[in-house]
Order: sequence, then C-alpha cells, then structure tokens
Amino acid sequence: MTTPRITVVTPSFNQAQFIEETIESVIGQGYPNLEYIVIDGGSTDGSVDVIKKYEKHLSFWISEKDRGAADAICKGFIRSTGTILAYLNSDDVYAPGCLHAAADELNESCDVLYGDTYWTDVQGHVIGQRRQTPFNRMGYLCGGFDLQQPSVFWKRDLYLSVGGINPEFRFAFDTDLFFRFVAAGARFKHTKQFFSSYRIHPESKSSKQSTICETELARLRTEHLKFSINSIRGKWFRNRARMQRAFSYLLQGDGMWLLSRIPDRLASRRSQVTVGPKARWM
Repeated sequence: MTTPRITVVTPSFNQAQFIEETIESVIGQGYPNLEYIVIDGGSTDGSVDVIKKYEKHLSFWISEKDRGAADAICKGFIRSTGTILAYLNSDDVYAPGCLHAAADELNESCDVLYGDTYWTDVQGHVIGQRRQTPFNRMGYLCGGFDLQQPSVFWKRDLYLSVGGINPEFRFAFDTDLFFRFVAAGARFKHTKQFFSSYRIHPESKSSKQSTICETELARLRTEHLKFSINSIRGKWFRNRARMQRAFSYLLQGDGMWLLSRIPDRLASRRSQVTVGPKARWM
C-alpha cells in the first residue's frame, strides 16, 4: 500500500539552540514518504550551519529575510507537494510515530487530525500535558475548546480551498487557518496519542506577544461570530463545550488527569502567560 506524502514545513529565525532537536524529531520519524522543508528567515546565530548539517534529509531549504513566521510557512507550503500538511516551529518537536498516525488516521472520514501535546520547558522537560477530546465547533470559536498547533495535521485540498496561511497575522495565523477550516465545514478528528512537545521559553512567540495575540483573536471572533464571546450566548457555548469536554475526559479514562489540572486552572486566573498549564483564558 502506498503511503501518502506528508509535507512538514519548519519556519525558523535565530533558533540555533533548538532547531537541531526539531529537525531530528522530524527525520527520525522514519516515515517513507516525507517531504521536509525548512524556511529560515536569515538567521545569524548558527542556525544555518545546523540546517546545512541535515540538508541531505531536506526536500528544500533556504535562508533569506522574510516577514515573519507566517510568511515563511506560506513559502514552504507553496513549494509543497504532500497530500497531508503540517508545520512545526523550530523550537518544538514531534513525538515518535506521529507521522505514521497522521497517514493512518487522515482518511476519507476526516479532513483535520489532532493529537495530544506535551508542554515542555526550555530544557525539554515535560511540565504539563494537553490532552484533547472530540472537536466542538462552537466551543472552539467561543474559547471553550483549543487546538495545540504542533499536534495538528490537515489535508492539502482543504488548505488550498480556504486560501492557506494569511501572512498578515503575526501571532494567530494558526487560529485564523483553523477558524477557516471550521467555516468550510471541515471534519475534525482526535486521536488519543501524543503528537508533539510544545516548548515554552522566554523567547518564544507565545511568550512575547500576548497583546498582539489578544488583538488578533478578537478580530477573528468578530469575523466568524455574529455575537460577542462575552455575551450570554457566547458564554453558553463556551461553558457547554467545557462541560462536554469534562464528560469526554471521563469517558476516555482521563478523569484523574482532569482532577490534577485543577490547581493549574485556579492559578491561571491570576496568570499573565498565554500558553502552557497555567495559561490564562483569552
């Protein structure tokens, strides 16, 4: 049986500290039909030397000035030929077996596949887990459900049909893309497997751009919803999604994990961080 081609794009800029681990996590999957593209934004910290070390494993790479991560990802996907697409930032890593799982699970019955995610610190130590449940469309639009970008794969045809990544966004270009997947009627599927590790560190985009994130999320919700997420209707959809998630966690055997999350969620009410176990709601 022929395995579908999977394209993974890694955007990078001055991430020499992490990019080697990222690249190794992709090529180390042992997936036979991988197209791996690295788009570097003109790094000056030694990242290019690391990329060159692995260039025989890459389908394409380039280092040139760009307009940011979204622009780099667009460049990569324009060159892509895979029927399954994903991108992995140069400070995150894939968990073993995730590409094979994506190939097996992304079939005629679904368009977007997502798995569970580890949150790690700068050294790569696990500091938390984001376990997922079946997708909730209105919950996602209203902030009662989330997708962790490194653990998401989607079909090429869907990506092209919605217009691809919008490089106008500096932070929420992944959420913008997923919102448009929802608007297009895409079928989302969760598989109970850890797909990636999302690294949290002071220089990461998620750690440095919280104000931009809030502004862009507000713009997206205005575009995709006919009501405010803080209205009675918005709160109803959000809280219903949270209750459905809690019930799903119990059904899939994650009840104890859910209970262990209570201290972090209480701490999140006073938190200023936007990602990770103690992230505040936005």
